[in-house]
Amino acid sequence: MNRRLLPVALLLTFAACRSAEQETDVAESRDLVPAELEGEQSTTEKVGNTGRGHAYVRRFYEQKGRYYAVVDYVQFLKGADAVAAAQRRGDAMAEVQNGDTIYSVPNDYYIVNENKKERTLPLQAGATFRFWQNGGNGLAQRPLAPAQVLASPPASLTYAPFVVETRQGEVVRLTEQFVP
Repeated sequence: MNRRLLPVALLLTFAACRSAEQETDVAESRDLVPAELEGEQSTTEKVGNTGRGHAYVRRFYEQKGRYYAVVDYVQFLKGADAVAAAQRRGDAMAEVQNGDTIYSVPNDYYIVNENKKERTLPLQAGATFRFWQNGGNGLAQRPLAPAQVLASPPASLTYAPFVVETRQGEVVRLTEQFVP
């Protein structure tokens, strides 16, 4: 009788060990997410003259040899701040677990655009764009000069939020915010 149960016991032991390995692999892979993919949460840093903030690029153009970006500043929120903002607007997903309602937002981020005011900002000479690109070595940022962006605009320019860095009222860098 004991010999018949031995294969079952071995199988269950192996399955339990394999499950623990998989959980460890998932936890380790979560720990290896590069910081630049995590993005940054919007802060209350001054926008316009000197600062950095999240915005959508509504238009990008050249006029009289100078480049301009028309931006619409937003708040890019993550984690508990994202969930709280989504709850206030009725956008949070609700799930009942053990009698408790748990709220969440897809991919752990939420974008708030309370003021749709667009601002036209000149680009400083030497300003750069940085776009996410999926290549042979995985996900990487690709820098582009304004002339390259104008000649062949990446699709994400029309829908992705960007971190807009300004110095003395001029844009010095526009970096696409990674969103899953």
